[in-house]
Amino acid sequence: MTIEKDLKIIAKNAEVHWEDNWNFRSYLQNEIDPIIIDKTARALYHNIASEIDCTKCANCCRELEPQIDEKDIINLSGILGLSLEQTKEKLLVKADKQNYHFSTKPCPLLKDKKCSIYKSRPNDCSEFPHLDRDDFLGGSIGAIENSRVCPIVYNVLEQLKNKFNYDRSVDYIGDNDPEVFSGSYWVKPDENLE
Repeated sequence: MTIEKDLKIIAKNAEVHWEDNWNFRSYLQNEIDPIIIDKTARALYHNIASEIDCTKCANCCRELEPQIDEKDIINLSGILGLSLEQTKEKLLVKADKQNYHFSTKPCPLLKDKKCSIYKSRPNDCSEFPHLDRDDFLGGSIGAIENSRVCPIVYNVLEQLKNKFNYDRSVDYIGDNDPEVFSGSYWVKPDENLE
């Protein structure tokens, strides 16, 4: 199967396939053994990742907001020679009670499509695209979201559909509507809306 690398095509297809991706997620949950899903997703990830040079893409660093925790902030402060307060003030914004995001997109540490602190980058960055771990289904919401940004995730998701003989014409969700994507976060549909 061909590996798609064009970011414009990936973004467009991820949007077009959004409902299909949710339907595929339901198919996986109901039809395929989670251990087989994990093994297959991991193998596809390694194959596809070997064909894509992330330093020629860096779309994740331009589009996503990785979670930055206190440990990451301490690390960043040491690398950049800043105090914790200076690091937070210059680079970060509060995301929730425990985590931060970088304050700008693209990431302020991205230089010429490469991370300027690659070997010491935040944990969420080093684990991206989060496909080399157990419980693909548990991370499938993130995979659907990340498929619009990352060629690796997009191609893994599309190739999983082929590997598991997914029939796009069958409604695996039924009356259980998927969560609806709205902006940059997931929300449940309002049943009172018509």
